[in-house]
Amino acid sequence: MNIGDRVGAISHANETTVYMYGYGTYQGDEIPPKGTKGAFGIDLGEAGMSNPKIKLDNGNIVWGCQCWWGSESKVKEMIGNRNVEVVSGGART
Repeated sequence: MNIGDRVGAISHANETTVYMYGYGTYQGDEIPPKGTKGAFGIDLGEAGMSNPKIKLDNGNIVWGCQCWWGSESKVKEMIGNRNVEVVSGGART
């Protein structure tokens, strides 16, 4: 994945619906703000651990640890014929 590549960010999904934060661009790996929880509840900002940063088209930022994400084409392929519901998430920049 290269900085500026188009990506999709999914919150969760079931058999009929994909709940997603939206589409945007990969911004590279950065240290998120304190309070951003990763695996096992680790505060990545406090620990100084970098994580993929995604800037959504609506201007919000979500981190790789907060969603399932991948290239826009792969996310669309994964969605298939399921319904899509956009959910709020991420922080305003």
